[in-house]
Amino acid sequence: MSVELTELRCETCDDVTEHELHYSGRLLESVRCTVCGANLDVPARDMLGSYLADLEQRVASKPARMARRAGKDPVGFVLQLPAAIARQPKKFLEELRSIFRH
Repeated sequence: MSVELTELRCETCDDVTEHELHYSGRLLESVRCTVCGANLDVPARDMLGSYLADLEQRVASKPARMARRAGKDPVGFVLQLPAAIARQPKKFLEELRSIFRH
């Protein structure tokens, strides 16, 4: 999961405040006001279809993305590939867990 900060109008504070945007993969999972703590979660049942479509697109585009990286830095690509492959199952499981936590 990744977190980004942005300024949004909080419905609870009724003011523009800093909010944390929580992402699972590339999908918005929740928004939290850093001032009052108001939280808006996207329900898992609403996210699952979008997540699976996003996952399908990521898998389909992976060979082209890997080829671009290999073309830019062949030695670095080969050296980093084993660790990158090893990280994928954990990353995938963390994304699924964050979706179903809600």
